[in-house]
Amino acid sequence: MHTLLIVILHDVDRLPELLKVWRDAGVPGVTMLPSFGGFQAQALVKRSGLSSVLGIFDQNKSGQRVLMSLIDDSEVLEVAISEADRVIKGFDRPNSGILFVVPVDKALGLKKWGRPEGEVPKEEEEKESNLMKWFRQDIKDTYGKAMIDNWQAQRELKVENIFINKGKQPVVVSVDTSLQDVMKALLSAPDAPMACVVNNEGRLMGVISPSDLTDVMMIPVVPEAFINDPPGYEKALKYVDPKNVPLAADVMNDPVFVQLGDTLQDAFEKMHLHGFSGLPVVDKHYRVQGYLSLLQIVDACFGDYDKKRESQNS
Repeated sequence: MHTLLIVILHDVDRLPELLKVWRDAGVPGVTMLPSFGGFQAQALVKRSGLSSVLGIFDQNKSGQRVLMSLIDDSEVLEVAISEADRVIKGFDRPNSGILFVVPVDKALGLKKWGRPEGEVPKEEEEKESNLMKWFRQDIKDTYGKAMIDNWQAQRELKVENIFINKGKQPVVVSVDTSLQDVMKALLSAPDAPMACVVNNEGRLMGVISPSDLTDVMMIPVVPEAFINDPPGYEKALKYVDPKNVPLAADVMNDPVFVQLGDTLQDAFEKMHLHGFSGLPVVDKHYRVQGYLSLLQIVDACFGDYDKKRESQNS
């Protein structure tokens, strides 16, 4: 049975990324329509008259899009839902949109005769720099090809193999958790590099590092440390207000994570780029499974350093 996946997207700035991840996930095709909320249209008519209705569906004016896709693979459907929830940063977020599915008993026109289905073109792989090529050649000439092969094998280790029985328990909080409770959760796990913020579906929406948390919570105590420019001044005013109870969603940053199918190289490069000592590990539906630390990556490469060195020299 086919299923019609429908997304009413309010934040059209996220449309390009959503279409890309759906295509990568194997979604067969997407139909898009401009849309306008019924109550918004009613208010517009009251304000500007009936003639204003004519411009409602102008794609340049419409602030919403309706996306529809007919999917016959349950696995692709679940991945498409998870990807949409991640890209939109949670459909439970205000002004994000709505996602729902409708079972379809019968559909015609999905497969056309005389027109074979074309393969989705693959993106070009990032080319290696000349410096890296020279470096590889120097190492090969000096120490032999075996060292290059060993490095490549280590780089291609899967996160799921490093992570088994070694992952730390994650600190997971919901988007509406108060910062006081986020602090308590991090204090209960002092080795955790960050708190993982999830939505109502349990999917990772953002992360809060201890430094980000303390920056907000310490503003009322030492505001002079933050009032260095106009944005800092406004931030201090916001968080000094005793009536303001900041939530995890207010201070979380975009999530940085690794998936079980990623390689050791992927994980290290993300940690190195963002300066993190560890990252959350998520499954294909972006539900947090644990943490992978930088030291675990080093251990995967050099834990049995003497044995590995002997094998290289043999």
